[in-house]
Amino acid sequence: MSTETATRTYFGWQQEKVNFLFGLSGQRAAMVGTGVLGLIWPFAISYIRAGLVTWPVSFVLFLLAFVRIAGRTVDEWAVAFMSFEILRFRGQNRFLSGAFAPRVSETDEPRLDLPGILAPLAILEADGGSGAPIAVIHHRLDRTYTAVARVRVPGIGLADSSRRDQRVANWGSLLQSQCTEGNAIIRIQALQRIVPESGAALQRWHADHVAAEAPAVAVDVTKSLLSTATLATSQREAYLAITMSAARAASPIKAAGGGDAGAAAVLVRNLRAMTSSIASADLQVESWLNPRELAEVMRTAFDPDSGRMLAERRAAATSAALRGDQAPFAAGVSPTAAGPSAAHAWRGRYEHDGAVSVTYAVHSWPKNKVYATALAPLLGEGKYRRTLNLHFEPRSPRAAEREIMQERTAREVAVNMRHKTGQIVPEAEKQALRRAEAQDQERAAGHGMVRYTAYCTVTVTDPADLEDACSELLADANSGSIELQRMWMAQDVGFAIGALPVGMGLPKKRAA
Repeated sequence: MSTETATRTYFGWQQEKVNFLFGLSGQRAAMVGTGVLGLIWPFAISYIRAGLVTWPVSFVLFLLAFVRIAGRTVDEWAVAFMSFEILRFRGQNRFLSGAFAPRVSETDEPRLDLPGILAPLAILEADGGSGAPIAVIHHRLDRTYTAVARVRVPGIGLADSSRRDQRVANWGSLLQSQCTEGNAIIRIQALQRIVPESGAALQRWHADHVAAEAPAVAVDVTKSLLSTATLATSQREAYLAITMSAARAASPIKAAGGGDAGAAAVLVRNLRAMTSSIASADLQVESWLNPRELAEVMRTAFDPDSGRMLAERRAAATSAALRGDQAPFAAGVSPTAAGPSAAHAWRGRYEHDGAVSVTYAVHSWPKNKVYATALAPLLGEGKYRRTLNLHFEPRSPRAAEREIMQERTAREVAVNMRHKTGQIVPEAEKQALRRAEAQDQERAAGHGMVRYTAYCTVTVTDPADLEDACSELLADANSGSIELQRMWMAQDVGFAIGALPVGMGLPKKRAA
């Protein structure tokens, strides 16, 4: 008898958007209703000349409701365009820092200066419990605190099917453990990025271990090989960001002394409680980033050309520490220099220091059954810098029950409206209703529910390579049956939530 088991597949991603009436959202249905009213109003009041005003308005409303361009309706494009143009008129799409960074007063030190939606962030320092400091990102407006870990992911590409499925199940268990009532952890962010290999550590090791009597020719050949061999290679970096809400943890923070210090202490306590769950998901935490390390991660995202210099500085500091010497420069970057020196948001791209980035949001997940490796193509082969950022928001049992019942109600109303009006119900709406019912059954059985989304950012240092990098990303996404949508008019926001591990990303849930 064969003991081989079938490879598990995954499907059933549930979209939050629900068609309200005749395949339209609530906003578009209101526009269509207003347009119909504008058509019949002149006849109702027996004043046909009024149609010279109402009929063009109705035509515009129908155009906004039904015409789609690149997957988005005209009204969605109009809102995005107007918002972007207002920001551009005010000059808020451009950012200058460095020598231009503001200070509160003449005696204050320069503060963390970041563009756009990153402006409310501050990097604090907390005791990680073992004497090593860890960085805590404080969002002053949202009142959240985030810690970032550098993790090592074993990968599932070369693992056998049973081990692969077990790792996916373990990751699900990690998310399930956070779906509890009153949990202070509100968001988990998993970021992987692929960057060119600098080779700084290998070159430093060679410089420290080369023998004095080694032939000069051999030393020169080795240096030449080390300086060129890494140009065609790349490395993958993985980070895990855990975000805590100060509102949900108000009582523990007050008991810990209050303020930022108390919030940081409560966050560290929650991180220690999650250690076993993270380990069970086959994620090896190499370290929780300290302020200088976190600032380096952010700085290399904004300025990729600084990566080699910072890698050499880190290798030199590590080598000096092993010898017991004093390093000329500390590893990492000062938090005050974490942001870009200059940035400019355009309609379809984001220029920052010496690089250009384009961010895509996952618009539609695979509609067919896929394997656990479905997201692997989004990471690419390493020719261009690319970042995949997954955001998860665990829902409490009470919130999950409320949201699932709202979803079931909305989808059943949409199906019933089609029945009553004699329309054929699309199979997609039937499947969405069945998935909502299945979610309700799973919730009743004790399973947790999470909201999630994903973003993918490509970054190039040569603007001529930008469209090639975007085309490769879209081709890779299509091979995995994933539909990406370019974040037009919001590339600065896309970069912040798609390329940085700062605990931001999931939009607030709203009515469709």
